[in-house]
Amino acid sequence: MAKKQKFRSLTVKLLAMLLVSAVAAGIIYCACNFLGRELVDQVWRAPAQSENRLNTHIASLRKFVEENSVSSTDAASIGQWNRGHMDVRLTVNGRNTILNTDGATAEITLSDSGLSLRLDDHTGYQFPVNFSDGTYTVSIYDHSETRLYNAVNIASIVISAAVFLLLMVLYERHVTLSILRLSRQVRQVSRGDLQKRIHSPAQDEIGQLAEDVETMRLGILDKLRREEDAWKANSDLITAISHDVRTPLTALMGYLDILSDPELPPEIQRTYLEVCRNNATRLKDLTNELFGFSLVFGNQGPEQNIEQFDAAMLLEQIFLEAGEELTGQGFTVDLQLPQDLWGALLVDLGHLRRVFDNLFSNLRKYADPSIPVIIRVSVAENQLAITMTNAILTSANRVESNKIGLKTCEKLLLAMGGGFRQSRAADTFTAEVSLPLYSVK
Repeated sequence: MAKKQKFRSLTVKLLAMLLVSAVAAGIIYCACNFLGRELVDQVWRAPAQSENRLNTHIASLRKFVEENSVSSTDAASIGQWNRGHMDVRLTVNGRNTILNTDGATAEITLSDSGLSLRLDDHTGYQFPVNFSDGTYTVSIYDHSETRLYNAVNIASIVISAAVFLLLMVLYERHVTLSILRLSRQVRQVSRGDLQKRIHSPAQDEIGQLAEDVETMRLGILDKLRREEDAWKANSDLITAISHDVRTPLTALMGYLDILSDPELPPEIQRTYLEVCRNNATRLKDLTNELFGFSLVFGNQGPEQNIEQFDAAMLLEQIFLEAGEELTGQGFTVDLQLPQDLWGALLVDLGHLRRVFDNLFSNLRKYADPSIPVIIRVSVAENQLAITMTNAILTSANRVESNKIGLKTCEKLLLAMGGGFRQSRAADTFTAEVSLPLYSVK
């Protein structure tokens, strides 16, 4: 048997998915940022590429200085050029002056030396430039990779965010698909298709809901099966009884017509009266069977008229009458009543007699008369127990029609606070009746 998976709520799963998505997004961000910066370093900042860019910048500066007759101290003009080359920083080492630009501003500082300034821990490349006031050294520094680094950083954030959203969307789609699958299955049940099993592999609230719906489906199927069995039993019983009633009723009416003849000899009258009595008994058995059917398959319990009876006297009367009838039909009854049976039974006498009528009727139909019928009565813990055991006649039909008689016994006894059990072992049948025993008031 497979071990049941641990239940996990949707909230826990969502938190776990958020954590996994965040970790995955962080890893993607670091990987993309590292690869992007490496690409910038290996391609954009390669020595040959850097040298080409510097040569292009200095050529542009020389051309601008020559065309506009710019002096080494003309911060405005040099700053104008620098604003067109935002990725370049300049240091002009003039005569006793130094002019620094950063693409946005240009500033002149006094200096007693002609040394180049250091820009961001990098020494700029130095080129001679012919200004209008002389030839001076210009240190130039290209920091265009900063824009690329920023672009790499932004792209890494966008990609990692996209990965995070993608994972969350996939999780949301998984949950949604589970709900949609369950919805389709529930819709099938609502349309009357009860044969397909409701199943959800999820071990969460959705899976629990699927289990509840499956339990409901099985309950509906069981109820429908029981109703179908009840209707089939009803149909079979009505068919059988309608056929069985017709025969004794027709015979009874016929013999009653014959008995109306005043010249009929007494011997024939007695014979026909016995036939009428047998047919009337048959009709009584059929009505009892109808009563049992309505009791077993009806929605309401039997109406009761509970009375108090002395247990010993009541059982002695019931078994004496039944014993004489069974003895007259060739049965041997081994009855044992406790000598000290004392107490009262609170029962509906009509229902109790119906219980024993059904049990003795079964004996007459299915018991082997050559083997004694054993009836034992005992008392334990204020419970009266009656056990009836008989051998089954091998030529008898072992299946009672719908088993209505035994089911009637069970339902009647339960309504009176008692119980009923039946068992079959090899060629022996045992019925056990139990009733609560009360103190005599």
